Amino acid sequence: MKRINTFIGGPVERVEDLRYLRGRGQYVDDLARPGQWHAAVVRSPVAHGRLRAVDTTAVRAMRGVHAVVTAQDLDRPIPKIPFRRPSAAIVPYAQPVLADDVVRYVGEPVAMVLADTAELAEDAAQAVGLDVEPLPVVADRRASMRNDVRLIDGTESNCATIYVANAGDVERTFRNAAYIRREQFRVQRMTAMTMETRGLLAEWDATAGRLIVSGAAKLPFFNRRAMAGMMGLSEEAVDYIEYDVGGGFGARGEFYPEDFLVAFAARKFGRPVKWIEDRREHFMAIGHSRETECDLEIALDRDGTILGLRGDIWVDIGAYVRPNGMTPVRNVTQFTTGPYRVAHQNVKTHAMITNKTPSGTYRGPGRYEGCFFMERLIDMAAKDLGLDRLEIRRRNLIGLAEMPYAMALVRPNDGFNDTACDSGDYAMTFDRCVIEAGWKDKIKLNGRLIGGRYHGLGIACFIEGGGSGPRETARITIEEDGSFAVYVGSSGVGQGVETIMAQIAADALEVPFEQVRLYHGSTTYLADGYGSYGSRATVMGGNAIVRTAEALLDKVRAAAGERFGVATEAIKVTEGVVNTPDGRRVTFPPFG
Repeated sequence: MKRINTFIGGPVERVEDLRYLRGRGQYVDDLARPGQWHAAVVRSPVAHGRLRAVDTTAVRAMRGVHAVVTAQDLDRPIPKIPFRRPSAAIVPYAQPVLADDVVRYVGEPVAMVLADTAELAEDAAQAVGLDVEPLPVVADRRASMRNDVRLIDGTESNCATIYVANAGDVERTFRNAAYIRREQFRVQRMTAMTMETRGLLAEWDATAGRLIVSGAAKLPFFNRRAMAGMMGLSEEAVDYIEYDVGGGFGARGEFYPEDFLVAFAARKFGRPVKWIEDRREHFMAIGHSRETECDLEIALDRDGTILGLRGDIWVDIGAYVRPNGMTPVRNVTQFTTGPYRVAHQNVKTHAMITNKTPSGTYRGPGRYEGCFFMERLIDMAAKDLGLDRLEIRRRNLIGLAEMPYAMALVRPNDGFNDTACDSGDYAMTFDRCVIEAGWKDKIKLNGRLIGGRYHGLGIACFIEGGGSGPRETARITIEEDGSFAVYVGSSGVGQGVETIMAQIAADALEVPFEQVRLYHGSTTYLADGYGSYGSRATVMGGNAIVRTAEALLDKVRAAAGERFGVATEAIKVTEGVVNTPDGRRVTFPPFG
């Protein structure tokens, strides 16, 4: 009898915890190479200006400083960071790895200093002289929309792209609706606060023509492709190595200017180059997110049935489009309606360029913003119509019988898939949450002044996609000691993939948990992989492991059948033991 989920969902001891709790984790800042140089990035102190000169004369004379990289050291045109989902519309808005003629946000890299120690490099970076002629600053989406100041040369406007979600007959729906409410909302800018800041250690092997970048997180395989293309190398000549990672949250692990600069310096000077971001840099330079405004209008019947949604949304994406910068823009376009049935809609979202740190993905990008907008509209409508906040939501949740429920089509598609809510009993989940939260008791406190504070009670419904495709890769080998080495393209960013994937592999292989060793996230393990984002690692990586385990066991059965002269389908593999119908058996590794 095949075991089902002996380890998945079971109370196993986490594989990672022993080294973390004992301080034995190894992060990129723990790495050191003989003869390595330390890098510090010189960043723009102004939001917008013409870069007249970068004076490095005094810095180059400082003891312990070996080199300074400026835009003059790079090939022309200055390399720009590629997109994860490229489209013709956003190409002009790509970020150069170093500012040349113009700086467009506070924190934009303009040079990199290389020195014997990190402290020397930082001191030297502060001594680099910058001559910047101030230019008008575009500080918000309204100023951006006016187009009085064109931020990117050669573009038609400060709007990088527009996404539109369409469904049904919006004009007729609003014309005939019993109730309409129009409101404007705004979500502020924020970013991830990872325990470990970004860091990289790049090494160039001139003899082998090979680049090794330690400090991979989230997207090692995409970053390898991007790096290889920008450096004029084959993918096979670049390795991204993942060590322990102190948090990701969507922002950590994208391809940033520092990825290229550290690797460029290592190759140019033939030295290992290490860069560790400090916390001040982190706030200035890592991808920001969330800054979104809307002007939306909702239409309902008197009984609270939602009929339609229309309006505009503006996302402040900062100075450039980063590799995955369009994901929040597209997501808020499609998912503002959340888990509700909205047959008629026309939502237009504008990606606006401003003089701020470029934005990207962060924890449910675009979905959080849209949820806030929709839930506020629903609460306002409930109050206006005299309806219970719970009942108006329950009435509009997508029903079990309607699954799969297609979301509104978003155009342009730009490499994103059309989406549907594929399964789930939303009403049952909603009712259970209301009960578990103790709503009936807590609602009595709503609006009351208790202990000097007013108490309030709110509710919102949120949907999050999971298992982002398109695929994941895995490989399993049987080691000489009978253990299984499991390699997966998913990355570890603190979510416990070593334990999770080992549980999945042990169940799929039907072997003890301790017999599995999990290796993840480095480009040395597999030919390709997709990383960890969009709540995908367990679903995609786990299923890749299951498929690989099935293929491996098929090979074991075939080899056993040939060895013992038994039909393959008669061979049983359980608990790490190969069994034949006549009682012969052999344990792993049976075939060296």
